[in-house]
Amino acid sequence: MEDTTRLLIEGAKGLRSLAEAIERTAQLLEKQDIASQATQKDMQPDLFDQQPDTGTGPKKEEIPLSLTDVRKILAEKSREGYTEQVRMLLGKYGADKLSAIEAANYKDLADDALCLGATLDDLKAAIGEKSKRGLEDQIAAIFEHHYATSLEDLKPSNYPGFLRDIRRIGDE
Repeated sequence: MEDTTRLLIEGAKGLRSLAEAIERTAQLLEKQDIASQATQKDMQPDLFDQQPDTGTGPKKEEIPLSLTDVRKILAEKSREGYTEQVRMLLGKYGADKLSAIEAANYKDLADDALCLGATLDDLKAAIGEKSKRGLEDQIAAIFEHHYATSLEDLKPSNYPGFLRDIRRIGDE
């Protein structure tokens, strides 16, 4: 009788902890859903989401990034002194920690992070490379998107986003 009672008590404890875990998970999902809805609305639109797919050229086969891949990139940027900017990027994607980011956003987050610390020389090199490919009209649209007419009036705080957008030209 004593063994049965002990088993019932242990079983009840297990069920209680399972119920608590399910409740915490539901709360986290609710918070994440609310945060993602708010940030999707407040985020600056991606310039390239608005362009129609012309269907020209072969599509690149992309290997999706894993959480570990993105964590490595963010850790490296943090070591380089961009910890606050990394936190801001996480917030842009509706989270305060990487594990709360949806896997569908890993590529965009990594692209944003890789552009942290962009310099004027980086921008000039990227523009030069895209100009050689005859993409000047799209470069002008990116300047407009970042409220600038030239590199001289582009704010340094906009360098990372500008570089990200320049790098994406012709890669869709």
